[in-house]
Amino acid sequence: MATPATQGAMNPLSDRPAQPPAQATMPDTSPQPSGSPSTAPLWRHVARGAWITLGAFSLPTVLSPCFRGLLSPRAFALRTLLGGFIYIDMIQPPQQVRFAPAPAPGQEVVALTLGMTPYIAAFYAQVRLANGLCSRAGSPGAQMAAASQRLWHRLCGLMPTRLATAARGYPINFVLARITAQMLAVGAGSLMSACFHHARGARLEPVPRPASMPSLRQRIQANPAAYLACGPAFASSVWLTLRLDRAAARAGGTLPPGLVALLASHVVAACIATALIHPGPLAAHN
Repeated sequence: MATPATQGAMNPLSDRPAQPPAQATMPDTSPQPSGSPSTAPLWRHVARGAWITLGAFSLPTVLSPCFRGLLSPRAFALRTLLGGFIYIDMIQPPQQVRFAPAPAPGQEVVALTLGMTPYIAAFYAQVRLANGLCSRAGSPGAQMAAASQRLWHRLCGLMPTRLATAARGYPINFVLARITAQMLAVGAGSLMSACFHHARGARLEPVPRPASMPSLRQRIQANPAAYLACGPAFASSVWLTLRLDRAAARAGGTLPPGLVALLASHVVAACIATALIHPGPLAAHN
């Protein structure tokens, strides 16, 4: 998911002295003083969003099929809540990069919306392709799915017998397709949000790394409201996840695209709402 752009606003150290006015003489080629802000490459913003997406949503996508048969349907639907909690934790400061100057609240909402909306379109397109092109015999999509399935079965053959038997039932094609959609979405969303920040005159700056990273307990103490908001914010997403699981079971594993898009919309809205809850300045400084 997209990284909140207000990390600078969370940390009082982001207040940098103003740059001196440009001189009419030849540019100074001497090294810049250490207090001057430097510009971070755009790929670091994209990589940060990809890292958050991998940890909060791709990892549960990979692991959840392993626990489907061990949990009740209601408990299995809580994987969406778990992903939301991981997302909230991963966006807490300190971050690696930030846009400065920090956006106003309205600008932050626009940036987060631009960064996360592609997930809705990507998930919808993924399901439509899986139900359409990839399900027609002889189509390029079906051939690619069959090839990946054969490769997976060959890899299973290298595993111990008991593990191989369970691994052959793993939905490898769905997992690969979903992670591909997530990475395409985070790439597009990160670029869109970065363009918005550049349009408002902000620059991407590296954030000084603290001497020691805060523990989970310290992060929760610094911003308890964000963690407490996880349950209410993602409650509707958990309910829709349960509905989606039941619909897929009735349809023999086929996911309804409309319900997938609705679930993605609720998850995106929950991510935006919780990303707007910032720790206090003193907590972020400590």
